[in-house]
Amino acid sequence: MQKNANKSGRPKTAKVKLDDVAARLGVSVSTVSRSLAGHPAISTQTREAVQAVAAELGYRIPTQGRRARKSETRLIGVVVGALHNRFMTVLLTHLHDALQEFGYQITLMIDPMNDAGNLLAFRPLIDGYLDGLVFATATLDSPVVAEMQRRGIPLVLVVRSVDDVAVDTVEIDNVHAGAVAAEHLYQLGHRRIGLVMGPKNTSTSRDRARGALEWLKGAGVEADALSIVWGDYTTEAGYSSTMALLGEAEPVTAIVAGNDTIALGVLEAASRSGIAVPEQLSIIGFDDMPMAGSPLVGLTSIRQPVEAMARTAARRIVERIRAGGMGAPTRDVLPIQLLRRESTGPLE
Repeated sequence: MQKNANKSGRPKTAKVKLDDVAARLGVSVSTVSRSLAGHPAISTQTREAVQAVAAELGYRIPTQGRRARKSETRLIGVVVGALHNRFMTVLLTHLHDALQEFGYQITLMIDPMNDAGNLLAFRPLIDGYLDGLVFATATLDSPVVAEMQRRGIPLVLVVRSVDDVAVDTVEIDNVHAGAVAAEHLYQLGHRRIGLVMGPKNTSTSRDRARGALEWLKGAGVEADALSIVWGDYTTEAGYSSTMALLGEAEPVTAIVAGNDTIALGVLEAASRSGIAVPEQLSIIGFDDMPMAGSPLVGLTSIRQPVEAMARTAARRIVERIRAGGMGAPTRDVLPIQLLRRESTGPLE
């Protein structure tokens, strides 16, 4: 990146222009401009080369029809797919507080962001106003995370990760967490175990299921004694999936729910089916959301350290902004804790 001298004689970083990207690639400025705009006349190979160099040089695409902003806004976008999960609202609260301590404010973007076309709607906000982005509900197949990285936007993933994209990530070891949940049920004597998970295209569901299944297989549990259902991270999905599992010829005696929201649906299905918890069905969730510990619910759960995750993500995004997007990506893996309550018990 080019540097000029200011009045104090110290070098200062000059803004990267389209000309700089064009000169690096040996193409015209118009080619660079059309590539960054996604013009259909530009080949995929050229467009990707332009995006890569633009990200490397730190070029920020200005908002269409406006001049590029001159200074930081101290505003960070937080992307979530939905707000029906209480764990997510707690995470947002801690993110807001932690970023405020760094002198930043947040703007909430409620969108799955699993379609590159969604960027068209958010592009003026992202390119013109935001200093960085925190993704709290990224999907494995979302092209948006890689696209943001190519654009040179400071970015941190929290809770979930994305494969094959080198980006700062804050999460727990979900494979290990799944194994801990499975081991807990196994030690209670359960051998017919069901997994009621969230979407298959999320790292949390995929890795928790993988950890549980691999641990049970290693313990000698037969594959035909295990059932898995993929759905949404909702109470409704937990209810309908559990009703299906309980309707099998040899119903499960324990269920690993993909998160506590799903587990609430599992509990409701058991109640409506006249099945006693934990005497006839043990249930374990993930997150340890506030309701899980109430006497009315008493849900055994794998706790994610939500405040620590939020504060770590806040620190990482601020560090990434201050570094101008440069530097190797980091992966922070935070510890979990099994909290045993009334929803799990010995097989009777």
